[in-house]
Amino acid sequence: MFYRFVANVPLRWVDVDSEGVVNNAVYLSLMEQARYLYFTHLGLLEGHNVPFLLAEANVKFLRPGRIDMKVEVAARVGSLGTTSFQMDYEVRAAEEVLATGHAALVWVDASMRPVPIPGEVRAAIEQFEELRSAR
Repeated sequence: MFYRFVANVPLRWVDVDSEGVVNNAVYLSLMEQARYLYFTHLGLLEGHNVPFLLAEANVKFLRPGRIDMKVEVAARVGSLGTTSFQMDYEVRAAEEVLATGHAALVWVDASMRPVPIPGEVRAAIEQFEELRSAR
């Protein structure tokens, strides 16, 4: 899969177990940090406010990560719906993919109710990802 956005997301000593292997739950945190950096890169987070919620996440673990690895996370928006969007991830160390992930996210208002993705957000993502508008 092709990714236009890649972020270095360092591991912390607390991210590993007593054998030095990255804990499985940490991969979701790495993907979350990449998601935040992705939207920051696009200039779409005002005041660091994240206007969407995670609705679903799936992770496939391919290789164990270790504390001494330099980790990067590739992130992309694969599709945009009316109120939701899909993101894909690869957690990498050197040339190896440690894990892949997929997330469904929902744009929400201040009451945490789904609302349409704002037009300027949709346009910025479509331009960056070179997605064709479904509208």
